[in-house]
Amino acid sequence: MSNKKTQRAAQGGAEVLARQELPVVVLAGRVNAGKSTLFNRITRGHKAIVSAIPGTTRDLNIAPAQYDDHRFLLVDSGGLELAAGERLTERVTQAAMQAVASADVVVYLVDGRAGLSAADQEALAIIREVDRPLLIAVNKVDRPAVETEASEFYALGAEHLFFISASHGRGMEELLEAVAGMLRTPEAAPAEAPDLRVALIGRPNVGKSSLLNQLVGFERSIVSEIPGTTRDAVDVRLEIDGRSVLLIDTAGIRRRTRVEGELEHEAVGRAIHTIRRAEVVALVVDATEGITDQDARLARLVESEERALLVICNKWDLAAKLGRKTAAFTRDAAERYPFLGFAPIVYTSAVNGSGVRDIIPTAIRVGACFRATFQTSRLNKILAEAAAAMDPPMIAGRRLNLLYVSQISNSPPRLKFFCNLERDIPAHYIRFLEGRFRAALDLTGTPLRLQFQKRVSGHAVTAVAP
Repeated sequence: MSNKKTQRAAQGGAEVLARQELPVVVLAGRVNAGKSTLFNRITRGHKAIVSAIPGTTRDLNIAPAQYDDHRFLLVDSGGLELAAGERLTERVTQAAMQAVASADVVVYLVDGRAGLSAADQEALAIIREVDRPLLIAVNKVDRPAVETEASEFYALGAEHLFFISASHGRGMEELLEAVAGMLRTPEAAPAEAPDLRVALIGRPNVGKSSLLNQLVGFERSIVSEIPGTTRDAVDVRLEIDGRSVLLIDTAGIRRRTRVEGELEHEAVGRAIHTIRRAEVVALVVDATEGITDQDARLARLVESEERALLVICNKWDLAAKLGRKTAAFTRDAAERYPFLGFAPIVYTSAVNGSGVRDIIPTAIRVGACFRATFQTSRLNKILAEAAAAMDPPMIAGRRLNLLYVSQISNSPPRLKFFCNLERDIPAHYIRFLEGRFRAALDLTGTPLRLQFQKRVSGHAVTAVAP
């Protein structure tokens, strides 16, 4: 990669990472040098997927880290394979160079067991062209004897090498002390928690990463036509109309019978974990295929985790060419999957950008419904109107009598109905109540949980609506 190509590769990532309030430390190196293991060691977590399969890390993985009083953002980049002919590998390398150009400190990692290679020398020469503060760490040095053998890496031109074992923690203190000594002082206090956390989920190759890139404004995730390209969860923070929104891209989720290999099993597990991290989950579906049974299973999973939901119908530019209409799509989705009726649908094209600007405002509106709280007097007015619109049912010869209702929690909203009966309430009446309260409270995208509590001689028995 020439100097001009290096500069072009750096532009997109530099513009975004350079705006971060915390200093940025980038882990760079060839595939399988142990960058993700080192990333997990420093961040004291397991956010990056670690595998012996070369090239596991494809996207930029970013997480906060701290050493003593020094706080910084740590970036785990994809492997630098400059001679590779695969288009995907070239784009991974380009993304890694974007991160390097934005770094306050670059830690270049080499494999101490594999020995010095011409490819490492070439990659390091390119990194030096970017002219960022640089440290070289020789990884997988588990004992002093290996350190002696790894002394050949001094040929890389460094005055000092850091011999470490990321998997065992050897040499970490010296390396982190050197990193801390090179960091700039933060210009501002660390960013506060985001106002809203939004996760993008869906089957492989429906366009999640392409949508993320449209929202962010540069290629933050690697986009490829190869299903399953995104393996790690990717976090991106956006400031929109004074609100801080954290976007989380995830690996494509297939049916378990189609998950191939240990690596993808772990990626799917991370995706499910990501649902629990988010407040609003955006389910991305392929407009040319429609909402599939697997999409419906994912929506059920989101509901079971009690998260808010919106549906992004992507590739609508292609669906429109096939003559499909949004009104008919929405109607058919509601008829086939009625439980999706509460989730708004946003029609987008990640290719031409249409509809993408509607995603975040819709997610913010859904998030507000998810967190909403309501006055008891308003809820009981709605209850009275519902009872007038439909008589409560007879249950075992007794008329259900709903005395009053109150909200007991939010995220998602939970309503408790105090009544003379709490069991065997017909499902159609529960759906009726849910529909009335959803409409009156203008709730969209959020689960609404109903509980029924029987009042008996001064004490209560509670039942949760199925």
